[in-house]
Amino acid sequence: MQTLGERLQEARQRLGVTLREAAEFTKIRTDYLQSMEANQFESIPLADVYKRGFVKVYAKYLRLDDEKAAADFNTHHSAKASRRPLEAVADEDAPFEPESGGLSLAISRDMLIYGVIGIAAIAILIAVFT
Repeated sequence: MQTLGERLQEARQRLGVTLREAAEFTKIRTDYLQSMEANQFESIPLADVYKRGFVKVYAKYLRLDDEKAAADFNTHHSAKASRRPLEAVADEDAPFEPESGGLSLAISRDMLIYGVIGIAAIAILIAVFT
């Protein structure tokens, strides 16, 4: 089975596009494209979110399935995927629940709007009467 990098390189060569042309069109640095094609994503000094975005843009440019390319990146190259223990996967879907014992401050959208309107009204009154 081909690696993500091999698929990217093969697609680019099939289209007859140079790395320089691909870099100019996608606005992704040539050295990043080379690293991606060499399957050396760890050599790109950026967060995984940027690398994943680059993979999607490059795959789409090469007329590949960008969602599948991003999924392959997540599976095989994401630092988060390679470092997290298997037990953590089950906990990711659990909703966030803050620790009890602290102040509970719940502000509804309406309360926020009324507060902003009130502050604006006070500011207008101060400006008019000073």
